[in-house]
Amino acid sequence: MSHTTSAHDAESGVVPENVGSVAGSAEDESAPESETRVTTLELFFDLAFVFNFTQLARVLSRDMSLRGVVQVLLIFWLLWWMYGGYAWLTNHLPPQRRHHRVLLLLGMASFLVIGLATPNAFSGDGVAFGIGYLLIVSVHAALFAFGGPGAARNMLRIAPFHTVGALLIIGAGFLDGWIVYALWAAAVVLEIIAPMVTGVSGFELKPGHFVERHGLLMIIALGDSFLALGIGTNGGQAGFGVVTTAMLIFVIPACLWWVYFDEAEKARRAELALERQAAAERSRLALAAFFYAHVPMLLGLILIAAAVKKTIVHPYDPLALAPSIALACGVALYLAGIAWFHGILKIGPQRFHFTAALLAVAAIPVGHYGTAVAEVVLLGVLIGTALLSDHRWTKQMAHLYQ
Repeated sequence: MSHTTSAHDAESGVVPENVGSVAGSAEDESAPESETRVTTLELFFDLAFVFNFTQLARVLSRDMSLRGVVQVLLIFWLLWWMYGGYAWLTNHLPPQRRHHRVLLLLGMASFLVIGLATPNAFSGDGVAFGIGYLLIVSVHAALFAFGGPGAARNMLRIAPFHTVGALLIIGAGFLDGWIVYALWAAAVVLEIIAPMVTGVSGFELKPGHFVERHGLLMIIALGDSFLALGIGTNGGQAGFGVVTTAMLIFVIPACLWWVYFDEAEKARRAELALERQAAAERSRLALAAFFYAHVPMLLGLILIAAAVKKTIVHPYDPLALAPSIALACGVALYLAGIAWFHGILKIGPQRFHFTAALLAVAAIPVGHYGTAVAEVVLLGVLIGTALLSDHRWTKQMAHLYQ
């Protein structure tokens, strides 16, 4: 793709035909490097990773106190950081060789260990979680060693942060009390400062693959919030009230999907936004947009999945305060993340989603003092309004540049 693509083409959504769509299926692993797309093994890896999201929603659903929220935040950050590391890894080094695939499957197994340990990571399974995390970072470093001298040098700068963080988690597993949270927090801080100390400019990034990889992850994560509908019923009878409420709740993840993908228009714009940048600036932009801006989106989906399990059981009763807050704040976080994402890449307006995010908080008393289904309907209307406003703005801008 040429770096001379005009700004007005990107703004109007007019892009060359060879720009891929996030919504497309994973391509064959043998595609040429210039057309690298997401492999089926990477998609398989993402399915294993999102299992951890299911477990985090389970933790939060079980304990919606401040303690539960802190635990979810600490675990989420470590998991998301390492997912980002693997996304950059496979972007640089597609898993085409047999030993690459074996190591990546070992990384998947490590995520499975972590997922199984997540529900009790702070009360008995901390050592298992830490060992799983140490294995994940070790496999990550080993795979980067196959990426050539430049990639190996960059990984040597980052690997110590990962390793020390994993050792802190293992150490926390042998302890009790506040020191456990302090050690987990220290591990998170190490991951936060790592890119500030080492930088990310040494990694070459392929925009098409990177955008598609995160898009596919978001589809799986949205699907997890959808599956929470079935889990929340606990196998009970699908009466009229439950079915009606499930259909109404389904509107939320459906609209959130549309907000992110907008019929692949935003994906093409995001790809162009990265493609136009020089290598060093492209890496910094990708870190901001596809790591940091995705944090509120993914946390929002975890909150929604946890709240849905409480909402669908008694839809026409007042919702307890904690799940009411989780549902509204989950939608608000997701919309705020979308607005942030759009702003970083300059691929769409921010005001509609930010406004809807602020108004979503007003749905809390509707669910807590009214009914659960009333909160669901109000949140669905807010998301739909933001989506339609964004869509109208995009069409108007496209018309201006025609």
